[in-house]
Amino acid sequence: MKFLKYSLITLLSSILLIGCNEDEFLSQTNINALTPETFWKNTEHFDYALNTAYAALQFNTISGYRISNEMALTDLAKCDTWYPSYTTYKLFNYTSSDPLVQNRWAELYIGINRANQIITFIEGDDVDMAAEEKFEVAAQARTLRAFYYFELANSYNGAVINTKYYANSDSLNKKFNTRADVISQVVVPDLQFAAEHLPTSWSNMEAGRVTWGAAVSLLGKAYLYDGKWAEAAAEFKKVVDSNIYSLRPVFGNNFDEEGEHNSESIFEVNYSTSVLPPTNNRDWVDNIAGGNVTPSEASSLEHSFTHILTAGGFNVVTPSQYLHEMFLNDEVNPSHPINAAGETHSQRLTNSILVPRFYGTYFNRVWEEDNGDTYPMGGGHSGYVKKFTRWNTGISNLENNGQTSPINFRLIRYADVLLMYAEALNELGNFSDAITYIDMVRERAGVYTLQYYMDNNAGSFPKLNISKEVTGAPQPLVVPSQESVREHIRYVERPLELAFEGHRWKDLRRWGIIGEALDRRAVDEQWRLDNAESILGQPPLYIGGHIIQNFVFQADKYNESVHKYYPLPANEVQTNPDLL
Repeated sequence: MKFLKYSLITLLSSILLIGCNEDEFLSQTNINALTPETFWKNTEHFDYALNTAYAALQFNTISGYRISNEMALTDLAKCDTWYPSYTTYKLFNYTSSDPLVQNRWAELYIGINRANQIITFIEGDDVDMAAEEKFEVAAQARTLRAFYYFELANSYNGAVINTKYYANSDSLNKKFNTRADVISQVVVPDLQFAAEHLPTSWSNMEAGRVTWGAAVSLLGKAYLYDGKWAEAAAEFKKVVDSNIYSLRPVFGNNFDEEGEHNSESIFEVNYSTSVLPPTNNRDWVDNIAGGNVTPSEASSLEHSFTHILTAGGFNVVTPSQYLHEMFLNDEVNPSHPINAAGETHSQRLTNSILVPRFYGTYFNRVWEEDNGDTYPMGGGHSGYVKKFTRWNTGISNLENNGQTSPINFRLIRYADVLLMYAEALNELGNFSDAITYIDMVRERAGVYTLQYYMDNNAGSFPKLNISKEVTGAPQPLVVPSQESVREHIRYVERPLELAFEGHRWKDLRRWGIIGEALDRRAVDEQWRLDNAESILGQPPLYIGGHIIQNFVFQADKYNESVHKYYPLPANEVQTNPDLL
């Protein structure tokens, strides 16, 4: 059962309101309202406050539909050239006033401010709670604060550090801190504290609260992003050795409502459609300054992915041909039990993207009707995103015309930890053990492992990211080494396993290979443009109509010094004179 129910937001608005009128609001006296003097006294009060700190995870730039705008920046996604996601993100035309740029900063700081209040007031002498319970509450708040600051630091190359609650908003005007300072001064200490005081699990009624595994996994991720390979490996090893988590036998259970809070989930954002947004505007949040004050628990991400012909769906992003072809080459192991029914495509493909000539159904529709009509894929598209959508149900089951969804968003799952662990081991020179953990992920997917390829190719495995369509040749074989395993992790395994889960742009950025990745896609795209007449409507991709040109222009326009990180939001620069 999902524990975040936002009927509490109205109750807490007098305590946790964020916005330009906060000081004025707090100066009013209402004997019937909660105030800082009457709140922050007991377990119930801090539970209310924690719910609002968790609620910030649901904001659109954190796990809602605006993260699809960031996905549009990557090599895994294509956009229609007439659609705003292309002109704004694929062409790097976003500015310091862009909603993604401004709202992400604001929404992350709302989460930070809510966590700061808990961390500040839990230290009060008149709080009627046992010391152990106080530590547990503080640990939850500090995990959330660490996550919000981690996202800030890695989106804007730094942040303004505030670790105390200030009733006076003028106290928030501070200088910008470097990314290194944010990680070392806030993220790492918060997560180290949390790892000491969080439980390994919660009751079903409290599913969604952060655990020891979430704190340790985030800590390992923070070290990984800083290239601290030994420290990262040590944290990931703790998670692996704990035997708390395991890969789900069915890959698709990680992206539907039935599989929420399963054995693979480490950090998950709760969603529900029990409370829908007050309007059809998908930019709602619960109390962002200038926004709606009526909260909603529903996710808006599904609407950005789906191709629901009678219920909307905007296709902010669709799979790139690079990703599509890799999924097709995700070679099924016919002897694996998951493929016992004679599967010819991996479950990673069938649960991640929809492709032409699909088998099974998509929103209860088949590829070809009895009368010979085929599913009308949009011109130039060769696929649509399935993850975090209810593609395996009927349109009649979708509330709010398909614009909102109850599917939880998974921020960290065990497969991600295994691949990060493999990466850390490989960077330490231990590529043999790295392959072991990569193969755990591949084995669950029911595809041939790297070890299988090596056993059958004199110790080599194929470069699965090389396009057979473009080169007209089999994929070249490489011997295992730090370099070849690094290439596999970056350009094969993480894209296939984690596509459209919000990791790719962050991965490319931390590896420093955004330009390289876009250049690679531009070369393949140019070949398809030059050879469109002979490949349109043909296998393996069955691209219909025309070749959508994205990467040729995007690669040419990318400027690392300008586009690697988001600019500081214009409204923040205007209101905080100390920011620059």
